[in-house]
Amino acid sequence: MTCLSPRRILAAGALALTLALGSGLASGAEKLGSYPVDPGKVSISGISSGAFMANQFHIAHSALIMGAAMVAGGLYACAVDGIEGDHLLPLDTLATGPCMSQPDGLESVGTYKARVEEFARRGWIDPLDGLKGDRIYLFTGLADKVVNPETVRRAAQLYASLGVAKDDLELVEGDRFTGKGAGHSWVTVDYGGPCEANATPYIDACGYDQAGDILHHIYGKLKPRSRSLSGKFVEFDQAEFAPHGRPVENGLNEVGYLYVPKACEPGSDAKCALHVALHGCLQSAELLGDVFYKNVGLNEWADSNNIIVLYPQSHSVSSEDFTTKKQTDLFEINPAGCWNWFGYGYDDHYPLKEGVQVTAIHDMIRHIMGEN
Repeated sequence: MTCLSPRRILAAGALALTLALGSGLASGAEKLGSYPVDPGKVSISGISSGAFMANQFHIAHSALIMGAAMVAGGLYACAVDGIEGDHLLPLDTLATGPCMSQPDGLESVGTYKARVEEFARRGWIDPLDGLKGDRIYLFTGLADKVVNPETVRRAAQLYASLGVAKDDLELVEGDRFTGKGAGHSWVTVDYGGPCEANATPYIDACGYDQAGDILHHIYGKLKPRSRSLSGKFVEFDQAEFAPHGRPVENGLNEVGYLYVPKACEPGSDAKCALHVALHGCLQSAELLGDVFYKNVGLNEWADSNNIIVLYPQSHSVSSEDFTTKKQTDLFEINPAGCWNWFGYGYDDHYPLKEGVQVTAIHDMIRHIMGEN
């Protein structure tokens, strides 16, 4: 499943782990370059664990991000129970219960709002004024058996409570689809499994252009999507964005991907937008190859509308990845390659600006913009 509990990851992730251990730095990876990006047009999206991460990144860096889309997930700091000193306290129970499959365990919107306000007061995230005017899209499929729709609804309510205007907030519920609605998936017009499926590759064909809807909502009116791509895919080295240059033990794959429309190549006079797209668990290129970053529909819209698409990649962490430090926490093991949204042992500041993966993605964006 795209977003799994730690115990289910350990039990069901053996195949993913085997595949991960057999992969290495792909040939052709290069140093990430700089491109002509309009700093006022940076946005982010994600599915499942990627949706939680997209939400975390947006709220942590709202001064940078002007739009965010969360598919089948995304309730900020849902796995946090409190603060002790400078550290976040995790829930006593597995966060994947109340945050995913047991909505009765969710807190009130007011509780989450107070948590966000406290983080902002401490300077752990950007001032909340940065959320005003941001364009927010959320999606839940009513056949989703992994992340309960109430989690996504609560995320929408939290955004509203933090000052996101009604006209800027779009919540799409999957009752428009055939049968029981969409499953736990990124939704496309015609690529992937049956619409109600909750199975790999967690991309379902529902007759709905979700990528187009997301980018339209964030950026406004767009030109029709390209029938054939004019640009190129860039495979880049993620090591320079990881602590001490060691991505794998911090849940990052050695390589990431970038789609660059021809009009957005280095040296172009165009000012392009930048959209960050985050896969879910069991969807990384390490496990699925190019299935996610070439088939969710974003590139076709990006190509005709001068939008660069960044596809950061998480890593399926195993005990063998800890070569420079001792592995002390069972939850450091992540064979399904989920983004860190509930506190894997290598980072307990995961939803904050200084979170390891949040910082890595932020540095990738700044690098693409030529700022570092």
